[in-house]
Amino acid sequence: MKPHILIYRKDVLVDDELEKAFESVSSIKPIVNYRNEVHQVIETARAYQPAIVMLEIGPEMSSLQVLIDELGACSPHSAIVGLLQTDRVNAVGSESGLMIQALRLGVEDFIRRPISSRDLQQLLTRRLSPRRSDPAKIGLTVSFLSNKGGVGKSTAAVNVAAELARRHPGRVLLVDGSLQMGVCATQLNVQPKATLVDAWEQRDRLDERLLHELTTSHDSGLQLLAAPANAMEAAEIDDAMISRILLLARRRYDFVLVDTFPLFDRINMAILDMSDEAYVVLENVVPTMQIVRGFFDLLDEVDFPVDRQRVVLNRFSKTGGSPSRHDVERYLGRTVDHVVPYDKRIVQSANIGHPFVMSPNRFSKSARAIREMAGAIEQLRTGSTVMNAIGRVSSNGADVSATEDDRGAPT
Repeated sequence: MKPHILIYRKDVLVDDELEKAFESVSSIKPIVNYRNEVHQVIETARAYQPAIVMLEIGPEMSSLQVLIDELGACSPHSAIVGLLQTDRVNAVGSESGLMIQALRLGVEDFIRRPISSRDLQQLLTRRLSPRRSDPAKIGLTVSFLSNKGGVGKSTAAVNVAAELARRHPGRVLLVDGSLQMGVCATQLNVQPKATLVDAWEQRDRLDERLLHELTTSHDSGLQLLAAPANAMEAAEIDDAMISRILLLARRRYDFVLVDTFPLFDRINMAILDMSDEAYVVLENVVPTMQIVRGFFDLLDEVDFPVDRQRVVLNRFSKTGGSPSRHDVERYLGRTVDHVVPYDKRIVQSANIGHPFVMSPNRFSKSARAIREMAGAIEQLRTGSTVMNAIGRVSSNGADVSATEDDRGAPT
């Protein structure tokens, strides 16, 4: 997951300084949000729980105190960093005196302007160190993606989640992020007592406990945070809200699996940003392969690392001249990580709302493939050292950079 950095500044020249400095910082590429109003800072901090919040340090210490107190309440794990500008400091007193005042208010670190890449690198290394968090307390987030509907993506997500929940009852959350047409509740045959809409409506008091209360339990031991009942209800849910939900979820659950809508929009981009791994699902049908190959190009364009992508060849069939696994890999230019053979019983199970993996099917190759996927995710949770906590960096330095302007739109 990419670390977020929130910048509160009145001087927009800060933006150019930071962007130029980030260009020379190769190992850490966070998502940066720029804000120039206090209420925007609070809303963004509450939604994204940034690893770092940078604040301009000036003579108005009383207003700075109020802002730091608010940040401590809504985003307690954020590191507060002061932006110091030498000429402004000299106008109000000594730099050391100003820094001491800021430290007393809760500022943890400082960076001087104009911002150099060297200073920025050192700051990020200090403040985004994995040692700041306890990896054992941070859950794993895995998304199931495809830009082609009808490939069994939701069925795969539901079955893998059910298998993980069977192994870890109460520690697995399935988030139905397909806001326009969520089907996870139907495939689990549950009547959700609440949905993502309820999380949105209670966003001002949403925390880990309330999030858990909004979920629906399943016999497998799985918790479901269901999609809205209809597309109209989903209209107000935005990417910031999805990010906040997933941040809270990974603090409450060991495994957070997310089903998605087959369209790459801001919601899916937010889900991808929060994902430790993304499972891309397709069938061995040439038109589908062509569409998904374009999807891989899109993932490359947004710099989602290839080593965090997993390819699932679903409903695999060898009949009718269908492409083989080797044909699919050669066409995609990617290794297929998991193959789930076609089994009509999976479709039947989805229709009656009973996860296929929960049926007695010890000799089923499809069930075995689903269990292998669950095992791979389980192993990633227990054995991986890559991107273990909020504000962390991967061991190989792979990460993604993005910025937003004051309206919150990607630039």
